[in-house]
Amino acid sequence: MKKGYYIHFEGRQSIGVSKKIDMQIDELKSYFQVDELEVTNTYRTLVQRIIGLLPFESISHNYKEVFDKIDNPDFLYIRRTVADKAYLDFWKRIKLKYPKSKIIIEIFTYPYDKDDFGKWNAWPFWFKELIYRPQLKKYIDRFVTYTKDEEIFGVSTICTTNGIDCNSVRVVKGVYHDRELHMIGVAYMQRQHGYERVIKGLAHYYKQQNREYTIYLDLVGDGPEKKKYQKLVKENHLEKYVTFFPTTSGEELEKLYDRADIALAAFGMYKVNYYEAIGAIKTRECLAKGLPMISGSPIDILNSDFDYAKIFSNDRTPIDMECVLVFFQNIKEKGKSKENVAAILRKYAEEHASMKTVMAPVVEYIETERG
Repeated sequence: MKKGYYIHFEGRQSIGVSKKIDMQIDELKSYFQVDELEVTNTYRTLVQRIIGLLPFESISHNYKEVFDKIDNPDFLYIRRTVADKAYLDFWKRIKLKYPKSKIIIEIFTYPYDKDDFGKWNAWPFWFKELIYRPQLKKYIDRFVTYTKDEEIFGVSTICTTNGIDCNSVRVVKGVYHDRELHMIGVAYMQRQHGYERVIKGLAHYYKQQNREYTIYLDLVGDGPEKKKYQKLVKENHLEKYVTFFPTTSGEELEKLYDRADIALAAFGMYKVNYYEAIGAIKTRECLAKGLPMISGSPIDILNSDFDYAKIFSNDRTPIDMECVLVFFQNIKEKGKSKENVAAILRKYAEEHASMKTVMAPVVEYIETERG
C-alpha cells in the first residue's frame, strides 16, 4: 500500500475547512496509508514579523518539525498557502530527499489574487507570491484545481470539483406547508454571499397587496456582512419574516434545515469579479440534504435545465420573489412531496458530488507509476 501525507496550514481553525480535510483524508485512506501533518505559525517578535513582510523574507512556520516527520512518502497532498522563500525551500528540500514522491498542491480557489491579496495590508504577501510561485514548477508535480485550467503556473493540473461525504449529511424531514415558502441561508456571511439581494426582493414582495404566499427567511451564521443584513431587514420592517441565528451546528441546525423548503447559494460573486460557475461545498451539502436552491451564479455540477435550482443574474438586482414562487410551485408539482424531492436530490448528490467521485482523479494520479 502506498504511503502519503496530507499537509495543511492551520486548516483546523475553520470549521468548514476542517470538515473538508476530514472528508478528503478519509477518502484517501480508502486507498493509501495517510498521515496528517499541520504547518503552523511559530512565535516571532514584532521586529521579526516586520522583517518577515519583506519580499525576500518569509513567514515563520514550523517547516523543520514537519519535514522531520516525513518518511519516504509516495505522495504529499497539500492545501496551498502563500508562496514565499521558506515555502519554496520546503518543497525543494522534500524533492531533493524524496525525488520519486509526487507533490500535489490543491488550489481551492483560482484565480485567487483578488480574494487573497485584494486588501492593502495583504500586498506584502502578494509581492512574495509574484516572486516565488513561478518557481514552484521545479518541485510540484500537479496542482489540483476546481477550474478547467489544464496548466497553472507552468504545472499540469488535475481538474476536479468540491465534494462531500454524503453519508455524513442528514436528509431533511418535514412537509410543505400550504401557502408558505421557507428559505434558509447558512454561511459565514461575507460580501460574496449577497443576501441583501434576497432581502430587497422580500421587501418588494411584501409591498404588494395581493400576496398568495407568506415567505420566510432564516439566515444562520455570523460574519462581517451580518449587521448590514440586519439593518436592511429593520429598515424594511421585515422582522416578522426574516430571522437571524448565530453560528449553529448539530441538532439545532438540523431543525432549521428541516423547516426549510429552499436553500440560498451565493448572490454576490460579481463583487469579487467572479462570473464562472461556483463549486462551494455548501451547494453540495444542500443537494445531499435534499434542498432545492436559488443562486446568483450557476452551480458547476448542475446543468442549466436542472429542475431543482433557479439561477438568477450575477449582479446587484434584487431577487424576484414571484419567480422564486413559480420555481417552488413547479418543484411541488414534479416531486409532489418534500420527501420525494429530497430523495431525488440526495441521489443526484451521491452520483455527482460524493467525495469518492471528486477525489477519483487524484487517486488515479497517485496510483499511476511514473513513466
